[in-house]
Amino acid sequence: MKLKPSPPRLRLPSLGLDKLNLAAGALILWVALGPWIWGYASSSSAVASHVFFIFAFGPLTLLLLVLRPAALVLLAAGLWLAASPWLLGYATNHTAWLSELVTGLLLTTVAARAAAIRIPKPAHKHHQPTTPQPTQAAGSHP
Repeated sequence: MKLKPSPPRLRLPSLGLDKLNLAAGALILWVALGPWIWGYASSSSAVASHVFFIFAFGPLTLLLLVLRPAALVLLAAGLWLAASPWLLGYATNHTAWLSELVTGLLLTTVAARAAAIRIPKPAHKHHQPTTPQPTQAAGSHP
């Protein structure tokens, strides 16, 4: 009895995908399903915004790590998604605005990471005890 070698395991780097691509793709899928999952599909402005969003920005998730401008456009799209319930008038639905806000901020974070935008951390000032400097008398030389 001859054993067959097992097929090679599917690895993400071999497909040219990265965790950021997958995260952005998952968020786009979430945007596509959000109105129906959370029950705000009765808002025509929300559905129209989502359909446009998916077709306009979905393909950019594949280019996220290859083209920095794609990451920057996706960053702006995430900000739009976070603000869209208030700008399009469906923020009265609590689950709608919460889903859009969280998803938009997550997409913005993923895109900022892909664009290599780093938010500087505030510098921590370490207070070291200062030793008193000897005072010199007037006219004296060190």
